[in-house]
Amino acid sequence: MRQFCIVLLLLLLNSTTLLNAQDVRFTASAPGVVEQGEQFRLIYSINKKADQFIPPGLKDFNVLMGPSTSYNQSTSVINGKLSQNISYTYTYVLQAVSEGKFTIPSAQVHVDGKSYESQPLKIEVVSGSSVGSSKPGGTTSSPQGIGNEDLFVRLIVDKREIYQGDRITATIKIYSRVNLSGFEDVRYPDFAGFLREDIETPPLQSLERESVKGQIYGTGVLSRFVLFPQKSGELVIDPVEITALVQQRVSSQSSRSFFDDFFDSYQTLRKDISSPVIKIKVKPLPAGSPPAFSGAVGSFRMQANLDKDTVFTNEAVTLRIKVSGQGNLKLIQAPGIDFPLDFESYDPKVISNITSSMSGTSGSKTFEYLMIPRFAGKFRIPPVRLSYFDPAAGRYKSMNSGEFQIFVEKGEDEEGLTMVSSPSKEDIRFIGKDIRYIQTGPVKLYPIGNTLWGKLWFFSLYLVFFLFFGLVYFLRKRKRVEQANIMLAKNRKASKLARKRLKSASHYLKESDESALYEAILKALWGYLSDKLSIPASSLSRENIAANFEKHGIDKELIRSFSDLLDECEYAQYAPQVSSSELKGVYEKAVKMIVELEQKLK
Repeated sequence: MRQFCIVLLLLLLNSTTLLNAQDVRFTASAPGVVEQGEQFRLIYSINKKADQFIPPGLKDFNVLMGPSTSYNQSTSVINGKLSQNISYTYTYVLQAVSEGKFTIPSAQVHVDGKSYESQPLKIEVVSGSSVGSSKPGGTTSSPQGIGNEDLFVRLIVDKREIYQGDRITATIKIYSRVNLSGFEDVRYPDFAGFLREDIETPPLQSLERESVKGQIYGTGVLSRFVLFPQKSGELVIDPVEITALVQQRVSSQSSRSFFDDFFDSYQTLRKDISSPVIKIKVKPLPAGSPPAFSGAVGSFRMQANLDKDTVFTNEAVTLRIKVSGQGNLKLIQAPGIDFPLDFESYDPKVISNITSSMSGTSGSKTFEYLMIPRFAGKFRIPPVRLSYFDPAAGRYKSMNSGEFQIFVEKGEDEEGLTMVSSPSKEDIRFIGKDIRYIQTGPVKLYPIGNTLWGKLWFFSLYLVFFLFFGLVYFLRKRKRVEQANIMLAKNRKASKLARKRLKSASHYLKESDESALYEAILKALWGYLSDKLSIPASSLSRENIAANFEKHGIDKELIRSFSDLLDECEYAQYAPQVSSSELKGVYEKAVKMIVELEQKLK
């Protein structure tokens, strides 16, 4: 009992603190449109008790009652947090007198010596009409007496003429002057020629009053879309077709008395309605688009950056390109990147954060390019370029990032490997530029009979050439024998060196250093294959490894397992943190793989 009293006291103290800390909110509400002679409520609400309430001027309406005051309070405790809602209301019952548009000025309240005002309200008063009874000339009605002016649907677009790729906002809205109880079937158009993005729309629970050509309708939004035309010309949006359910009273026709109203029943009628056809004129994009244009239409910004600019060989680098703004973001393609030829690159990972609203489609789209340098040196990535068409300005615009410089240092573990020098891919790019073409100028001719054959210096030159050829052949053969001995020694020690490298990797396993462990396992695998297959590490690739495996009769399942192990290690370096059991599993796979390959590659 004592604990209960303490908790109750704390709640009361907390409640008093909340009441004092609440900001004063003073609001007004009333229908936006009413009929002439109709009675309606004008309600003022405040979340604190007012010292004084000063009503507004209501000279344009008859005040039938008010202000009547009421008080409401609710308290709830959710997850130990106390929330309390308090409302004081002042209610008027007014009657519309004459047609027109009127403004109810702000009311005032005084709370704790301060004055607060509500927002003014605009009310339109239209001529009175009986719902469902209006039958203007030329309007067809269903057999149940529900006219096309009593219940209809419209597809409303904000633009009728746009550029290709620009956006249109479409709203499907229903208008009713009958007792509408629901929908049996709603058939949307297929929006041929458009890319459609749905806008999140709350379920239709109730209709709001709205004046349409001087008549009051209950209106509600069924769906909203953002449309992007994919081709130019005149595009047609087919009608929206709805089967609506309407409740009508069925009265006894034999006799009418005071008690007949208590015995009236209702029947549900089906009414088929459809919206008019919508035609959209789509203008083609202007000619002369920039080379970097791939169909982006809207207003965009671009950010590009490297996660690091100094790395070691075989260490991954990520280039992130973020495109943000408003427009057809989903259609933006990954920019083309001119990576150095000595870099191994992968397809970009795409991260989208896009939302659709009545103002269009906005957000961001990020492209992450993963690349791995295989040689040391200083490399350059040219600026990233992206172009788009701005429909507001009516012209193309371009975005450029700065140039990127990457400094690649030689990895420490590569020093233990003997590599045969070979040209890098950057050097190969220039082979073939020194080809000599056919001479087109004058040619020097010699008289017949004046030849070099038979002269002593000519035979001496031949002899020098033969001696030089023999010397080169001897030296080359000797070099091949030396290299064969080196490769044979490396082949025999490949397994031992691989186990030594894996033993050093086990040190990272004990420390749970994921990145260092995966990198050490990769270097152990690549170093083993370089020694075992007698292929320089710089020339190793998945393709020539697979070809050598097939020559040695290694089954495809083992080849696939080896490739999967490489993928797992390469991608796991940049994946979220994993458990120690998973790290140990990868390490054991690497040891088992080298043992199996050693048995097959004898």
